[in-house]
Amino acid sequence: MPENTSTAGKGKTYKIVIGIESAIIVILLVLYITSWNKANTFVIEKEKAVSERQVMQKQLDSLVREHEKIATEYGNMTKDLGRKDSLIQAQAGEIQKLIESNAGKRQIQRKLDYLRGITQDYVAQIDKLLKENENLKTEVKGMQVNIKEEQDKNSNLSKDKDALSEKITNAAVLQAYSMTATGIRTKQGGAKEEVVEKAKRVEKIKITFTLAKNPLVESGTKMIYIRIARPDNAILNDGASFDYEGKQIMYSLMKSCYYNGSSINIVLYYEKTDRIVAGTYNIAAFCDGKEIGQCALTLK
Repeated sequence: MPENTSTAGKGKTYKIVIGIESAIIVILLVLYITSWNKANTFVIEKEKAVSERQVMQKQLDSLVREHEKIATEYGNMTKDLGRKDSLIQAQAGEIQKLIESNAGKRQIQRKLDYLRGITQDYVAQIDKLLKENENLKTEVKGMQVNIKEEQDKNSNLSKDKDALSEKITNAAVLQAYSMTATGIRTKQGGAKEEVVEKAKRVEKIKITFTLAKNPLVESGTKMIYIRIARPDNAILNDGASFDYEGKQIMYSLMKSCYYNGSSINIVLYYEKTDRIVAGTYNIAAFCDGKEIGQCALTLK
């Protein structure tokens, strides 16, 4: 009996020990699994946090690159864009510090959204300025067209004015019409004139013409110059000259008369000092530096 009781007691104790060890093993297993799960969860959360920071870093880098590209091309358009540019750079610097300090995702994301809004406003302002510039260019082009049209009109008016002025200038010139020349021989002591055609009988060359009526010509004393060219083109003259088109040319005789815009009959005589030869004599009248009439005389 005592042995059976002792054996039974030992078996019971053995079972208790086994149960306690089994419980400890279960507890340890549960603790291990729990710790592993916690460790795994921590790793996953850490990887997730790293991944999220990488995503936010990419967002920040993308915003900064896009802004720098736009700012380089258009940032100097106005002072207001320059101020916005400084604000964007400051915000980007703050976000970079938050990412590097492992700040909360929500805080960083709010900053990124704010930065994105500023950048979008920056771009919208540039688009507005570009559109305004295009409108200004269109307006300037239109103004240039109008200015060109006005310049063309003024140019045409100036040309018309110059043409009219030239017409008036040309019109304000004396004209000699009905100009004739004849060979003259005097009789009865010079009281009577005889027209002769033979060169050897000519004592004088008589030249007559009428100064035409022209109210555009300024009234005053006018000097009439007559230039007689012999058949050999030598000029009959007494050594005197006058100004014609900027040059001094010889004349054969001259006469002074007062002109007041009305027509005047003019008679001049060239008394021969040179030998009168047969042939055709070309005769021209001048006044105020312009040729005003011509005629010819043929002697036998």
